[in-house]
This record gives sequence, structure tokens and C-alpha cells, in this order.
Amino acid sequence: MSRGSTKPAAPWRSPPRAVTTSISRARRVVGHTVRDTGGQVPNPIRAAIYLRLSRDAEDSTSIASQEQDCRDFCRLRGWEVVQVASDVDVSGSIRPEDRTGFGEILDNLSAVDVVVARSVDRFSRVTAHFAGLVETLTSKGATLADVHGQVDLTSPYGKFVTTIMVAFAEMERETIKARILRSRGELRRQGRWLGGAAPYGFRLVEKDGGKVLDRDDYAAGVLGDVVARIIKGVTLSQEIDRLTSSGEASPGTYRKITRGEWHPPMVWEEWTYSALYQLLRSEVLRGYRVVGKRSERRAVRDEFGAPVRVGPALVDDETWYALQDALDRAGQTNRRPRRKATLLLHVAWCDDCDDTLYYNSRVYKGKTLDLYTCEAARNKRVRDQGRCSGISVNAARLEKQVEEWLLTRFGRMDMKVQRRVGGGNDRRVKLDQLRADIDALAADLAGLRGASRAAVLRQLEARQEALEEIEAEPEVPERWEWVSTGRTVAQEWEARDTAERRLMLLDFKIRAAVAPAQGRRAWNPERVQVGRYVEDPEAEMLEAIAREDLM
Repeated sequence: MSRGSTKPAAPWRSPPRAVTTSISRARRVVGHTVRDTGGQVPNPIRAAIYLRLSRDAEDSTSIASQEQDCRDFCRLRGWEVVQVASDVDVSGSIRPEDRTGFGEILDNLSAVDVVVARSVDRFSRVTAHFAGLVETLTSKGATLADVHGQVDLTSPYGKFVTTIMVAFAEMERETIKARILRSRGELRRQGRWLGGAAPYGFRLVEKDGGKVLDRDDYAAGVLGDVVARIIKGVTLSQEIDRLTSSGEASPGTYRKITRGEWHPPMVWEEWTYSALYQLLRSEVLRGYRVVGKRSERRAVRDEFGAPVRVGPALVDDETWYALQDALDRAGQTNRRPRRKATLLLHVAWCDDCDDTLYYNSRVYKGKTLDLYTCEAARNKRVRDQGRCSGISVNAARLEKQVEEWLLTRFGRMDMKVQRRVGGGNDRRVKLDQLRADIDALAADLAGLRGASRAAVLRQLEARQEALEEIEAEPEVPERWEWVSTGRTVAQEWEARDTAERRLMLLDFKIRAAVAPAQGRRAWNPERVQVGRYVEDPEAEMLEAIAREDLM
């Protein structure tokens, strides 16, 4: 039975259920008694099983073992399990009402008599939260039970003892918290991993009796390909589609595979836009320790304000900044855009309004029509302005015409790309890093007082001194040359996917101008004028000379 599902009612259960007071129901549950039913078959107690793990790790208590203990507990008492809900990686300090799994039980309380957990601390480790939970369940005619027998809500004395047990759990939580903080400080000093699963691209290895991060060659290779394509100009949406369609294991699935936890018929999880975006924005790629979640994630800094390294860098500093620049230029956010990037985005243009054409797919009379359209064709207000009547053109035919034009003129040419072949230094990268450190520390300084403010000021001073030293260094100019790929343009086109072909068209400065149809519905290739669009003729001439020197 899947979690959160409700088992169908037994055929012998009478539709109208006699509801007793919450106290009498609690006595039935905890005391395992059945009230006199006049010889009729009694209704079984309906139990919802609740499971919780604060940390999902190899050495943590298994969710499966918790569920099995609770099922055995219910079976021995003749209770019917109608629901199973769980919260993984959720602390006992969080209010039960604010947890996703427990919220499912609260939404279904009308069909539940008792909520069962392995121990009372699975419900909560905060006395006030537990008291509020008891009040909520009591008002709905339900109660709590645990496998260890610590919960008794049928008498004032039982409630008092249960509250004491929760208070001890709360004290234990605070003790564990203090111990973890001390332990993490020591682990951080030794450069060890603080705990939890390794980020995608890394693996945990044993070293000197502890665990440290090391490079996972396969996952790091997947990330390296993604980073290289993003820097070239491929959109994040296109990368998600490519990874999913190629069958590449997502970080969650890959983690289960490496731990031996994945097996058919388990679902092969798809890549998600938000998770990949957060990973590409996280400085963990540089091997730095990070704290915080999602947009608030930041690198941990030492006493001199420098980021603390916790593992090998998956990308060098120059690649990291190029990746961030590419994401910024593309306007990438942690939410996936709806618009689909296609072959001729920023290649196909409207000849009337001099604006780019966008891919548009719609169904007309039962048939799917893939078109490139300008803004006027999609927006009546723009058409009413009289600047453009609206351009629509068949997507497949336009793409084929552009492809034929490119390969006819350049297909046999040697494909060359620009690469840095010498000179340069990491001065710019160091400057960018130090300025980013100073900005981050300045932001942290706001609102700080006392010792914390003094510590951040010392970090700021150290970073500022390092910045001044780097700025005083001489800058060595970089040298770039055109280098052959060893393939013709046609071979390179064939080897690339749609996203990379689009970048190839942009590199060649190809532009397809589409004129109005003039009332004709049939395809007319003369509407399309394909050519190379050059904004700076002088730069184009110098570029052509450089290419010619390599011929």
C-alpha cells in the first residue's frame, strides 16, 4: 500500500459509525477494550502510522523498520492500518502541523482513530508542540499511541507522564544539538565532511578514521559536459531535456544506484530544472563548504575571509565565473521558463518589424502546426499599431531551408573554433573572487554586533589587503587563435544536437529574414532570405584574414 493511501472499508463495516467522546475512544485504543455492541461485530480501530527520520543516512534508523514495528503493533491489537505517512530529513523540532507527511494524516483525521509511531519522540521533541498536537487530535476525536508504550492520554496522570517524556526528548534534542555543534567544529578544523549525503559530482571516502569528499569521476564528467554546454550558450531547459531524454540518471537516482538501493520496478527520476540550477549556482562545484538552502546558500569562510575548502574543485575558477556569466546573460532563474528554445531562435527574423521569430506549436482542426511567428502575429494590439501585419511561417520548412543554405555554402569547409593558446594569467579570476568575497562579507556585516561584527570586519580587512596586492600585479594579455576541429562544417553539424546547431548558426552569424505571405497559403521559399548578418565589417574582415591564415 502506498503512503498516504486509504484502505477501502471492509464490507462488513456498517456505514453509520457511532462516535464516542474522545476520552472513551482513547480508552478503547490504549486499553485495547471494546465497548458492548449488543452482539454486533465491532468496528475495528482505524490506525494511521507515522514515520519520521531527522537524517536520511546509511547509519540512521530505517523508515522500513519503523513501519514494520508499527504494523506489528497494530496487528497484535487488531487495529486496521488505513494510512501510512512519513517525513524524511525532518527534525523533531518542527511543528507536526508544518510537516508534509503529518499534514496528510491531519487532513484525513475523520477516518482515523489513532496515530501510531515507534516512539513518542517521532511525534515531536518540543513539549509545547506535543501539547498542541494532543489538543488538535483530541478535538477531532483521535488519539496517539507508540510502540514503546510511552503514550497514555486516558488519564491526567498518563498525560502528565507523557508530557515529562516529551520534555526529556526535548532536553535530549538540545544535548544532541550542542554535541553536534562541537563535533562539526572539530570536523571542520580537520577538513572532514560534516555528514549527510555527498553532493552530486562527489563521493565520500574514508580517511584517517573519518569521511572526506572526493571526486566522483562519472558524475563529475556529466556535470562537466553540462557546464561546458551552458557556457557555449545552451539553455538550462535544453540541458534538462537532453539529460532526461538520453536516460542519464538524475542525482537522486544516481545516489540510490551507487548505494545499491535502486532496483526495478522503482521509478527512474527525471532531472529537475530547479535542482540543476541550484547546483550550478552553488560554490560546492569549486570544492567549497556551503551552508544555507537554495537562494540563501553561501560559502563558509575562515578567519581571513577566504572560502573554506572541503573537497576537490570540479571546475576551475575561470570556468566557474564563465558559467555564472552565462547563466546571468541568459537570465536563468531557479524557475524553468515556459518558452521552448529552438533551432532558429535569434536566427529567424520578421522582415517587417525587424524582430526575432519565436517557435509556436498549436493544434488546428486536429492537426499540430509548428510555426515561427513574430510578436504581431500573436498579439492583436501590436498588429493594430500598423507597424507589422504579423508573420507566420512553417517551422520545419524554414529550418530545412536555413540548413540547406548553410551546408551548401560552408559544408565542405574546415570547422575552426577560437581557443586561448597562450598568455594571460588568473589575475582577473582572482580579482573577481576577492570582490565577490568582499561583497558577501559586507552583506553579512549588516545587523551584526559585538564579537560577530568584529570577526567579519577582520575578514573584510584581510580580503581588502589581498585585493590590493592582486591589483598591483602586472596584467599579461591573452593570445587567442583559430584552431581546426579536424572536421568539416557538415560533419560538425551532423554531430551536434539542436541546441548546439543553433549556437553554430549564431557563430556563423546566419540570419533568415521572413517576408509577409501576401495572402498566399502555400509554402513559398522566396519569402525567406538567408544570409550572414555582419554588424562590424572591419572586425569581420580581420576575422576572415585570421581564418584564411589557417587554410
